[in-house]
Amino acid sequence: MAKEKYTKEQKKIIRKFRSLAVKAFAAVMLLGCIIGFLFFFRPSTSQVEKRKLTEFPKFTVSSFLDGSFFSQVSLWYSDTFPMRDTLIAADKKVKDLYGVESSTMMVGGHEQGDAIPTLGEKKEEKTAKKKDKEKETEDKTEKEENKEPVAAPDSQEMEAEIQNQIQQGLYVKDGAAYSVYYFNQNAAETYTDALNQAAEKLDGIANVYSLLVPNNSGAMLSEKELKGLGGSDQEQAISYYHSLYDKVTPIKTIETLREHKDEYLYFRTDHHWTQLGAYYVYQNFCEEKGFKPHKLSEFEKMTFEPFLGTFYAELQNQDMAKNPDRVDAYVPMGTNDMTYWNTDGSKQEWHVIEDVSTWDKSSGYYCYIGGDKPLSIIENPEIQDGSSCIILKESYGNCFVPFLVDHYQTVYVVDFRYANVNLVDYVKEKKIQDVLIMNNITIIGSDTVANKIAGLL
Repeated sequence: MAKEKYTKEQKKIIRKFRSLAVKAFAAVMLLGCIIGFLFFFRPSTSQVEKRKLTEFPKFTVSSFLDGSFFSQVSLWYSDTFPMRDTLIAADKKVKDLYGVESSTMMVGGHEQGDAIPTLGEKKEEKTAKKKDKEKETEDKTEKEENKEPVAAPDSQEMEAEIQNQIQQGLYVKDGAAYSVYYFNQNAAETYTDALNQAAEKLDGIANVYSLLVPNNSGAMLSEKELKGLGGSDQEQAISYYHSLYDKVTPIKTIETLREHKDEYLYFRTDHHWTQLGAYYVYQNFCEEKGFKPHKLSEFEKMTFEPFLGTFYAELQNQDMAKNPDRVDAYVPMGTNDMTYWNTDGSKQEWHVIEDVSTWDKSSGYYCYIGGDKPLSIIENPEIQDGSSCIILKESYGNCFVPFLVDHYQTVYVVDFRYANVNLVDYVKEKKIQDVLIMNNITIIGSDTVANKIAGLL
């Protein structure tokens, strides 16, 4: 009988080793599957949040060396976790069941804005693109010479685009929502080119001013918090816009608002600024114009509360519901009467500051100039010097307009989202001296919106 190769003790050790080897192999395979699942089988869109999720960043040597590549990977990793929609929906159900609200959270966001260039710098291909655009315009004009005019873009689509810009990244903290800003260079160049062209056409006819309002995160949050949110630097972005202007006069905004950041400058539950925030910027406009600004104490003050705005409508956050906003409104001294025209052309007599105390609690901001109308005109009978201004704006301009009433005989208000008028021709026709183009920097940060404004100028 042949002698056995291994002793019983050795066989036992071998069996144990083989068992461990099999288990180790299985563990490695499982780990590989988990890694594959976590890194490669990740969602690209969220049906629950109704947005496109952060994409995996492109590798470049410069982004690798400055560390931004790894920051972008981190954003992608945190925004695209597997089963995110299922987990988010389950989390919301649990919180709703027990009445739990997170004091701090991020909704959407984790996007990447364009790098903000050196002041005054444009993309290299800008000149070529401009020539192509001019050729395209010429061809289009020739083709449509004998056709019926094209209808204005659908206002609902424009409004949807704007709301997407506002709510693409919301940072919620202690019952207040902050809109994160993402810089778009194409939109910035389109917007500033349009203003420059308008100023050139109106040179010697009217003064053109630009007022870019930061959103609440840029004005109210600390530098540390802003860095953690991953958005673009609003002060830097506004400076870049200003650097591209030629005959356009910029009005200082973000620096002043930051000086008063401890005051009630923005709503907690809505994306707009308060009229107090608008007042501080109004003072800067007066300084540029040589006007003497009125004191807040000189105005009749109306207050409407409670107010739950757009952020609350989107988030239904219970901390917001427990601590709603109030709307303070300052009535112009010269007149509170105005006229506006609806999109169907109908005319309506209204008030610069309307009493909305009996309206729904979501309607507080509508107290200013009747909300968003294509065209509004305010005539101040206390001024008879022929002075006039026109403001091209979106809803951020609504609470700013009342402060202009006491400095001009006539104030024209045009909302670019609903208007279909050539602003330059209108200014020439009405012999308007001052043109104020005023918008929130987040809202104009889309190509669609920037192109719409360019079409009016």
